[in-house]
Amino acid sequence: MDLKKELIGLRIFTGSFFSEIEKTFGTNTIKAVLNRMGQKPAEIVAEQILQKYEKTESNPFESPSAAFNLFQNTITKLYDTEIITQEDLKDRYIIRIRNECTYRQVIKNREELKFGGTLCEFSFGYFESALSKLSGLNVEYQFDPKENYDEGCHVNIIFYKKFEEIEETPSTPIEPISTPTDENIPKADTESTSESTSKSTSKSTSESASESTPESTKKKQQSEP
Repeated sequence: MDLKKELIGLRIFTGSFFSEIEKTFGTNTIKAVLNRMGQKPAEIVAEQILQKYEKTESNPFESPSAAFNLFQNTITKLYDTEIITQEDLKDRYIIRIRNECTYRQVIKNREELKFGGTLCEFSFGYFESALSKLSGLNVEYQFDPKENYDEGCHVNIIFYKKFEEIEETPSTPIEPISTPTDENIPKADTESTSESTSKSTSKSTSESASESTPESTKKKQQSEP
């Protein structure tokens, strides 16, 4: 059979098959299945790259750019990718690519299938799993719905840096509130305070005694020479 006819037949079958199972089992279930399906072959590819360059998952490629370039050159039979821009930010490294996958024509010719939708979940799992193993970082395959062209989809590959790699922003030091010490507290004049207190006390006692003396006692005291 002509290869072109065979490919057309597979595209028609694939499109119809995924449309039906999505209706039957629901979008979320099918997305989860397709994501896992993409992860397994990606792990094999990543392991082959690590072994070839004498790397391991505990000692991966330090550069996200290097990890992606090696991955990109390995998957040419399945994906046609082209780097558009690269951006190194404080907490992430972003590689923006144009990506054309083997399912593009299937999606393009089926109204119920959308770019970045259910069938693309295989690519999500494939890229995220492989690049995560190669870089040792969390990776997100972010489809851009605003940039969709006939020659491929635009995708942001985001490598999230580890916490210890993020340079801390210097904060403005806060001046501590000064607590007065014993040396800073003015000492009271204890002698004058004591004398004043004594005079005040004796005066109060005298007045109190005068008020409490009976009238007969007062007259007797006045009559005595």
